Amino acid sequence: MLFGTVEYFEREMYNYLNENQLKEINGDSLAVIISKLQKEILYDFVCDERIRLECIENLKYAISLITQGKETVGV
Repeated sequence: MLFGTVEYFEREMYNYLNENQLKEINGDSLAVIISKLQKEILYDFVCDERIRLECIENLKYAISLITQGKETVGV
């Protein structure tokens, strides 16, 4: 799975929840996950600005997928 894809971000969010033994997504856990992933995109991932913006959009889309009806880990 390539860094920056919607699937990558979905997997990273679920990995965080599993690693921290969280059963449900809540505002606090989601904020921590989003902050971590945004930091990676903005500061750790060296790329063209166009790609960086695409990654941010993919992250936003992955967040919407996670929060729309996928409320439990592993669903």
